[in-house]
Amino acid sequence: MRYSQLTLVFVCNLVPLFIGMGLFPLLPLYAAQFGATHTLVGLYYAAVYLASMAGVFLAGWLAARLSPRVVFVAASSLGIPALALLGLATALWQVVLLTATVWLCGSITLTLLSVFIGLISGDGRRGRAFSLMFLAYPLGAVLGGAAVGQLVAGRGYTTMFAALAAIWTIQPLAGLPLLRDRRFAGVATRAAAMGAQAPLGRSFALLLLSSLLGLAAISVGRLGSALSMQAVAFAPGAIASTATVSGLATIPAALLLGALSDRIGRGRSLLLCYLLGAGGVGVLLLATQLWHFWLATTLLFVAWSASRSVASAMAADVLPASALARGLPRLGAMDSLASIVGFASAGYAMDTLGATGLYVIALVLLGAAAQLLRAFRRGLVVAPRPAAPSAQAEAADGDAHDARNERRPVLHAGGD
Repeated sequence: MRYSQLTLVFVCNLVPLFIGMGLFPLLPLYAAQFGATHTLVGLYYAAVYLASMAGVFLAGWLAARLSPRVVFVAASSLGIPALALLGLATALWQVVLLTATVWLCGSITLTLLSVFIGLISGDGRRGRAFSLMFLAYPLGAVLGGAAVGQLVAGRGYTTMFAALAAIWTIQPLAGLPLLRDRRFAGVATRAAAMGAQAPLGRSFALLLLSSLLGLAAISVGRLGSALSMQAVAFAPGAIASTATVSGLATIPAALLLGALSDRIGRGRSLLLCYLLGAGGVGVLLLATQLWHFWLATTLLFVAWSASRSVASAMAADVLPASALARGLPRLGAMDSLASIVGFASAGYAMDTLGATGLYVIALVLLGAAAQLLRAFRRGLVVAPRPAAPSAQAEAADGDAHDARNERRPVLHAGGD
């Protein structure tokens, strides 16, 4: 994979995440201007995550019927007016609908890009490629949070949303060179034509379930951290500082773990991510000072970002190229589903079981995720792997690289 391609993929990923991660903390405040109660804000967030999860599945379905190029251009372009209109909304239902549209568009483009990077990245560089792609999450949290906060404070919501709409135009422009790549055009077509010949296998469900439980536990920890800080009566500025600190620390850590997975293996790296998540939850059990919460949120954010990139690289390793358009979106949907379940249940569990009970549940979920991951790895049947092509060969002949990718190891359909 050429560095120019990787740079463009990173920019296309960063734009919606810069906007989404920056907007996320302010959405409840904006909804409150339209009379939203705490219950309605919760439903608002649920609708946004449902739209995000729907985008994961719509990406492959639409791309197989239209073309990945058309779907990418349409989704990346639709996000621009949706953002601009958010600043002109006059009712809560408009805010919910437009926000869900923004998240839907971002989810579709991010899903298509993840399948593309899985196809064109070489075996020896896939961990680093996915870690760079998921690096956009912590970087988006740091940069987006600072930019959105300054825009709202200085110019108000209407100007802020208009500015974000202008920033979103970068995605379709940066994506134009990627759309010319013949491999991008053939992602969904090849998957639709050959999908029956390359089943995901029942073992792949174990990786999906492992990711779901691990990400749900991490989501519980991330929300539980804010609730615990609120219970200890930390100031809003101190609570907000955890996002900045954890985002800055996650940038080098996520890159390191992605590169490490190319050396020690995806399974060990993903288990390490679960251990980091367990460490963050363990710190929360004893946290009383601000630096405790900085440490806990950093461990949890690193675990969240790195586990997603490593799991995606692991799926790209074991699935044939023709199954990536189905396998990677399903794996990506686990994050949205885990967020819905984790965020919805964390508050209730905190009220009924207390902080200790909530964090014990999170630790149990992480332990179960680790066991499912081990079962998934035991169920793999690995075929002989051809030598990884050089970067020069990839750049010279993309179609030949695709043909080599078709000989990746596959999952045993029976799962044993």
